[in-house]
Amino acid sequence: MRVLVLRPIILTVAFGALAAASAWSILTGLADYWARQMTLASAEKALALSPQQSAYYSELAVLLADDDPKRSSAALERAIALNPYDSVSWIRLGLNVEGGGDAASAEQYYLHAAEVDHKYLPKWTLANYYLRRGDEAKFWFWAKGAAQVLYGDPLPLFRLCGEVSDDENLIDRLEIRNPDTQAAYLSYLLSENRLDLIGPSTRHLIDRGRESDVPLLLTVCDRLIEAKLPDKALAVWNGLATARKIAYAPLDPNAETILANDNFLPTSVSQGFAWRLPSTPGISASREENPDGLRLVFSGEEPEGCAPLIRNLPVRENSAYDFTVSYRTAGIQPNSGLAWRVRSADGADLTEAPGSLSSENGAQVRMHFHTPSGCRLVRLALEYERALGTTRIEGSIILQGAELERAAQFPENTPGRVMK
Repeated sequence: MRVLVLRPIILTVAFGALAAASAWSILTGLADYWARQMTLASAEKALALSPQQSAYYSELAVLLADDDPKRSSAALERAIALNPYDSVSWIRLGLNVEGGGDAASAEQYYLHAAEVDHKYLPKWTLANYYLRRGDEAKFWFWAKGAAQVLYGDPLPLFRLCGEVSDDENLIDRLEIRNPDTQAAYLSYLLSENRLDLIGPSTRHLIDRGRESDVPLLLTVCDRLIEAKLPDKALAVWNGLATARKIAYAPLDPNAETILANDNFLPTSVSQGFAWRLPSTPGISASREENPDGLRLVFSGEEPEGCAPLIRNLPVRENSAYDFTVSYRTAGIQPNSGLAWRVRSADGADLTEAPGSLSSENGAQVRMHFHTPSGCRLVRLALEYERALGTTRIEGSIILQGAELERAAQFPENTPGRVMK
């Protein structure tokens, strides 16, 4: 009998609890609905329904920040009273009081945010604060801390540091060990055209030896060549070559032989000091075997002036060189305008009247040139310039066995010569 009496009571309590839970769930859902509307009125409705939600006070503070800073700060104080680990509200409160001129209180709020939250945002906020206060030592302390927990886009941190010190030691100063962040910094320097600062960053990536960094490092090499900085470009190229990240040997501009029996190796690399095959309408390239070489086919629809094959190489200034290439043509007439040229980095032609290439039985072209003072880079190029009175060439050329060697000096003021 006692069990029969208790059963209705238990059921009544259970249904009451269920009803209360349902009501609470409905109120919570309704409060969340109002909070998501992101208006002042809706935020106040959300708080009326659920006054113990610190997130609603934080949202209210954001909505009040411009029009009523005092009430906004009060809402933030209530938010952190309900949730002392709400670092975002600590930071917002700091920004509010700093905007009102109370920098000392703002500092304490920022520091408290960093105590309760060891992630990126509080450290980033403190670095910005100390930059505004002109405290360089504390700026670097918190910037380094931010770098250790960096996630997402690192560019804002790089730019912030650049406002304090513009040198090449940022990776070491911030103790950045993440290779992705190191690569991002190098990309940032390229985007800012700060080639004067990229030395340590390129060395960090070369030492890591990641395949994924090779395209970026080759782009660095290209930019250094374009900027006529051969020593820095060569350091990147030789670093990659030594690490066997590219299928080319290191280059030494001080050696007697810069190229020896080069067979125009076609690789996926078409940057830096590699042979380049610019995409040229009407010209196709293929590998030639036995012996190795490169075949270029001209369809007769190529541009009247183009350079289908190019290579930049480091050299010594005020030095004489011989550039030699073995070749064989098919269907290309003499004096058609296909010839090798050697130019300086400034585009000056270092060879006079290069001989037009045409030999069905195979021949060797030998070009003698002299690098003037200040010339540390040369551009070897197979160029086509349609000769007057001829149609565009239609045929092919096979290139084999290129060599670039230091030669006997010319007599002073004697121009370069071409020998076949």
